[in-house]
Amino acid sequence: MKFRNRNLIRFTAGLCIAFLLNATQMWAAGPTSEELRREAFVRGGSAIAVALNAKAEVEPVTSTAVGKTVLPAPPRPAAPQPGIGMNKWVWVALITGFAVSGGLIYHYATGPGASVRNCSTCK
Repeated sequence: MKFRNRNLIRFTAGLCIAFLLNATQMWAAGPTSEELRREAFVRGGSAIAVALNAKAEVEPVTSTAVGKTVLPAPPRPAAPQPGIGMNKWVWVALITGFAVSGGLIYHYATGPGASVRNCSTCK
């Protein structure tokens, strides 16, 4: 079993190295970040210019025909309301969590190595 794991690790490492070597060749052949920024700037500027110079054909939109009466929508049923409050176990968990965190903060704030102490208790 030990021999198989070594071979698997060597195979995986070889694949990773081969992938990284191929990726570095692609990165080296690609454009630099400065060239990409320049190209994006030029494309963005030309797209904005085309959008600003385009003539928009707007058609008037009418919501209802003239003289037609529109009936009001029927009232929606009331949404179901959740229970009165949180479950009592949620309250117990919250109170317990706050108490424990407060105790831990107090312990570390006044324990050994604390930077601020009550001088009436210091000896």
